[in-house]
Amino acid sequence: MGRRDGVRSGTAGGCLFNGCLAVFVLLLVCVIGLWVWAATADDRAEGQARADLRSAAETRQEKLAGAAADGVLADSEIARVFPRGKPAQGLVRIGRHGPDVIVTAELLGVGPGVFLTSETLVTGCFTFTVTPEARGHRGEVIIRELAVGTEPHSACTTAGVPSSSVSLSH
Repeated sequence: MGRRDGVRSGTAGGCLFNGCLAVFVLLLVCVIGLWVWAATADDRAEGQARADLRSAAETRQEKLAGAAADGVLADSEIARVFPRGKPAQGLVRIGRHGPDVIVTAELLGVGPGVFLTSETLVTGCFTFTVTPEARGHRGEVIIRELAVGTEPHSACTTAGVPSSSVSLSH
């Protein structure tokens, strides 16, 4: 009753028609899909960490613009915008050239963890050129990315900015 006519048990046709081959192919597709997902997990996590890093830089750009809106950008205001956050250094250097203030800072981007890690970290070194508002001229903040990386060493150090160059001047 349970057998089809003309197909004997134990033959290739019997396995095909009884579903064994279909189950094997389905399992093979699942294994290959999991393998591809696992192989690309690092790239996805790093991509999200880099997006978080870009967002952090844009947030700092807005905060610097707000701090410079009164026409003056004090070192203490800059230091509040760039706090130190392990493993990123935060504020690295402040330079003043005429009305422009050039801030170099290392920021941190955080992405989801991959397998046994709790999170994916990406550090980036950026310069923020701040032109405070003056009579008749609207202030602006321009961001330039110097380096981005996932290695544990400092992104600002690899970009040629020494890590011990924090100088607060008035």
